[in-house]
Amino acid sequence: MSLTIVCLPNGTPTDQLAATAATRLSATPLTNLGSAGHFITTTRFHRGNLLQPWKYTAAGGPVRLLDLDAMRAAAHRAYWYRWHIWDKVVAGTRPAQPFWTFLDRHRDTPYKYPLAKAHRHYRAQPRIATMLTYNALPNRIMELPTSHLEAFQTGAHGYANYGYLCAVPGNHLLCLDGTHLAATSDQYALHLAYLAEANHRITALNHRDVLVALCTS
Repeated sequence: MSLTIVCLPNGTPTDQLAATAATRLSATPLTNLGSAGHFITTTRFHRGNLLQPWKYTAAGGPVRLLDLDAMRAAAHRAYWYRWHIWDKVVAGTRPAQPFWTFLDRHRDTPYKYPLAKAHRHYRAQPRIATMLTYNALPNRIMELPTSHLEAFQTGAHGYANYGYLCAVPGNHLLCLDGTHLAATSDQYALHLAYLAEANHRITALNHRDVLVALCTS
């Protein structure tokens, strides 16, 4: 399951936000699984203009009623904290290679280097093994996603800034002009390129334009 953010133009009726977002999504390979309470809202008022408001969250609404800055700041803090937990967990281990490097080797020579061997070599790296061991603990403080390996290895500030960029766009962004943005690979550089473009598109929206969050597959 993934999170898709759909941009809708100013003037889209509130009672049609979910249906309009679903219609736009139908032009992509994604399947709509329903709205997601992804956004922090800015006010207790004007809740009639929000999609599925609940306490301080909503599944969508005009940009002016969504506190995107608060979402980014909260993610920055959370990723900063997670990095320090990760740093203590992996202390003394060597930097590891991300899984995509092993996957590329498999794709280059699939018969000589089977996928099972790629998985085995990836997981055998001491840093990855240490993260997996920690994630298996029933009393762990939080999950340390191995998919974040490259981002973790950029350092505390780099990882916190990564969290800031991840906070709003989700895994896919459907822009106002119909452009479908998504990360084309698990490679950190490519995911970062997606996040940079997605955040640029979101920041460029008019404050009366609308964002809707959908769970997708």
